[in-house]
Formats: sequence, C-alpha cells, structure tokens
Amino acid sequence: MQAVVKRRPGPGFELGEVALPEPGPGEALLEVLVAGICGTDLHLVDWTPWAAGRVVPPRVMGHEMAGRVRAVGPGVERPRVGELVGVESHLVDLVCRPCRRGDFHICAATRILGVDVDGTFAPAIAVPARNCWPTPPTLSPEVTAFQEPMGNAVHAALQGPLRGATVLVTGSGPIGCAAVGIARAEGADRVVAVDRSAERLQLAQAMGADQVVDTQSAGADLVDRLADACGGEADVVLEMAGDADLLRAALTVTASGGWVSLLGLGLGEVTLDLDRLVVMRGVTVFGVTGRRQFATWERTTGYLESGAVDVGPILTHRFPLGQFAQALEIARSGRGGKVLIYPGEHPLP
Repeated sequence: MQAVVKRRPGPGFELGEVALPEPGPGEALLEVLVAGICGTDLHLVDWTPWAAGRVVPPRVMGHEMAGRVRAVGPGVERPRVGELVGVESHLVDLVCRPCRRGDFHICAATRILGVDVDGTFAPAIAVPARNCWPTPPTLSPEVTAFQEPMGNAVHAALQGPLRGATVLVTGSGPIGCAAVGIARAEGADRVVAVDRSAERLQLAQAMGADQVVDTQSAGADLVDRLADACGGEADVVLEMAGDADLLRAALTVTASGGWVSLLGLGLGEVTLDLDRLVVMRGVTVFGVTGRRQFATWERTTGYLESGAVDVGPILTHRFPLGQFAQALEIARSGRGGKVLIYPGEHPLP
C-alpha cells in the first residue's frame, strides 16, 4: 500500500510502498478513513533535534485518525469489525508505576504512532485494540479523527473551573481553537484568543472568542494588549503556543490565585521569574500532556455528540494522500485550522 514515509534520517517525507499490516494478538486492523496533520508532524518533516533523537527510520508518519475496523487479532472482543473508531495515539506499557495507578497518559515507556511505531498516513494500520475508541455513528469520520487533538484541549481546559472565568487561550491553532469552544461550553464569562495568524484568530472567533489579540501587531505592547482584552486580568490561561515571550506576558496578566495549563511545546528552555509571576501571587501551574485514557475521550465525545462544541469551523483543508506535500505546506503556513488527509482506495479485505 502507499504511505507517507520517512525512509532515512534527515528532513522530508516521501510517498512509498509499504506492506499491508496484519493484526496480531490484542490488535485491530483499521481502514484509515481520514488522518489529521499535527504540529508534531512538522517537527518530524523538518527533522528537528527532538525528531532526530526519537525516530528510527523507516517509519510511516501520522498519529491522528478515524478508522473502520476490518479485522481483529486473537483475543480481541472489542472493538468489533465494522465499527467506526477514533484512536488514542499513545501506546502504553500497562506495567510502569504511572500505568499501575491509572495515569496512562504519563506512562514511562510511551510509544507514539507515527513516531516510535508506524502511523496513520496510510490506508491501513494495526493498533492495540485498547487504543480504539468506538464512536457514535452520529459523528463524521472527520470529527471522529479530531477527538485525538481535541482531547489535548479537553485535558488542559478541565484542570480547574471555567464557569464565570476570564479565560486567555494563547495559541489559536486547532487545539487552541478547540479550547476556546470548550471554555465557552463550560460557561466562561470572557474568552480571549491569541495568535500571530489573522486566519486562525478568525477561527477562534468562530469558536466563540470574545476578544482576539494579534501578537504581530502587539509588539512591545503585548502585556497591555492582553490586559485590555481580558478586562484587566485573566483567571485562567490555557497555553497552547510554546512561545516563551507569550508565556511570560500571559503569566503577567494572570490574576492572583488563578491557574495555568501548559500544553504548548517550545524549541528550547524558558526563563521565568517564578517568584514574581507564580509563587508570590499563588498561581497554580499544570503541566499537561496527552489525554487521560479514557476519561478525556469520554468527555470529548460528550461535547461533540451533544453539540456543546461544534468543531466544524476548525476542519478547514482536505487533501488526498498523494498531495501530502501540499497538505504539509498549508499546515505549516498557519493559514487555516486542521488539515486532513484521505488515504483513498486500497486492497483491504
């Protein structure tokens, strides 16, 4: 089958032939209906130091998807053949200390689809059956696939109360825009979205942002612009950008006793005045990674199935597998929201 592959160390992906997988014990074979491009995929195509230290080529890329179960291996009772599923992209060992206490999202031996094992930019994939999340038929494959990145936003946004709060979302990519919708659904009083892309700020407004701040036009006045947009200060900061200057500015306008979720990943170390920005003002900071398996998935599906959060505006671009290079460029440009890839026809039974 045709797949998007990193054949060797270094920048770039290519389209090439790989073997059709077969489900082993405890696994499900999925027909990939749609896959999403994530910021992680851009690190991989650029071969950043993180990617070079993690990935051992050859590797099929991609980790977000919706699929149809086509076969299951020995010992699998669920999911059932024919079911539509989303897929948890973090594969865990089930035996380390975090896993044994139920904190699978911080498994000490986590492997990630499209990073440590073959991924989703292909017509088919075999994954552990426990990683499949059966999805109501009322949700489209596109929305089903978006549950994985949206789960990051759900995990970050629900670290504390949002009702009646002023919520500052720094970074308005697909996950940030989802966080805007979640804050609105949870009864936030004011939601402020921040980004350097005018197109993404428009998406944030479509998701319910009351105010937006363009960091490119704010310049040295960023703190003042954030404070004005928040009506003085923010009770909650949902940090999705991984930008050091933006993080410092957001912490500066965080209210005493407020809380901050850090989800965005930067490219280096960040220096903060913790005494002034955090300790002396009683600010609570959460480091957030992945999704709680599977409590976060349950909350995410609930938002989508009930209509409390409509992610339609975020799903902006669609490409066949053969146009993955164009899809990556759109994702890199920041001119839209979630970019989706469709693998198309393939020889599944």
